Amino acid sequence: MTGILKLFEPSFLLHHAFYGSLVVGFVVPLVGVYFLLRRLVFWGVALPQVSAAGISAAFMLQGLGLNLIAGGEAGERHLAIIGSVVFTIGAIMLLTYMEHKGGVPEGRVGALYAVAASLAILFMVFNPAGEAEMLSLLKGEIVTISESDFHSMLNVFAVITLAMFLFQREFTLVSYDRDMAVTLGRSVLVWDGLLYLVVGVTISLGVMTVGPLVTFGFLVIPAIAALPWARGMTSFSLIASLCGGLSAFAGFYISYTRDMPLGPVIVCVACAVLVLSSLMDLLLRRKPH
Repeated sequence: MTGILKLFEPSFLLHHAFYGSLVVGFVVPLVGVYFLLRRLVFWGVALPQVSAAGISAAFMLQGLGLNLIAGGEAGERHLAIIGSVVFTIGAIMLLTYMEHKGGVPEGRVGALYAVAASLAILFMVFNPAGEAEMLSLLKGEIVTISESDFHSMLNVFAVITLAMFLFQREFTLVSYDRDMAVTLGRSVLVWDGLLYLVVGVTISLGVMTVGPLVTFGFLVIPAIAALPWARGMTSFSLIASLCGGLSAFAGFYISYTRDMPLGPVIVCVACAVLVLSSLMDLLLRRKPH
């Protein structure tokens, strides 16, 4: 119990990583439920890797001496965030365009993942100094940031959370029944665009905080675990968020106390939550009424 309480102490050395992981765990599943609703799980695989490629591209620019943003480490982080957002939004626009032109075959999404993973590695050739940061990112370790940048990140996640609940009806309608949305006078293009913008920013910040592996895990696993217990979109979102937050908390505690890589531990804990949810659902279905 003492070890758990230590995580919440202001003097805790890894408090940025701890609170960052918790926030990502609670917020990313709010976006992930729409990936499940729209049957875009494969997008959830590719987009975090695209975001990582954007970060790697930012490191490449720094290695080539193109310091577009001044300010030392803070400037480097801001450039990495810009690279991540640009690549992610660009990929979403491409996938959306292909979707409206007749669907996006799973093979193309797989190709996008392969290209993004390759570019994330190749870009590092031009900045060997960034290799350690990318390795840390892939392991799910939060990048060292200033206190002001950390709080700015939390503020953005707060706005994302507010948007997901404030516009939940519209997001659900255009995701579940687009024809009905048009009949009710909703602009599918506008609401799709806003949802994809929120998705892009969420994934970019998630990757910058806990890496592509954990971000993908939070996009998919908590939503699947929550699905059997959902009685509506609000309960679906809340349960998924709770599953993600608890997975992040337990995963961070195990990683810290056992000195294990943060990202893989969090994903394994989330999978354990999914297995537990599935077993409970199976037992309740078999229980005689």
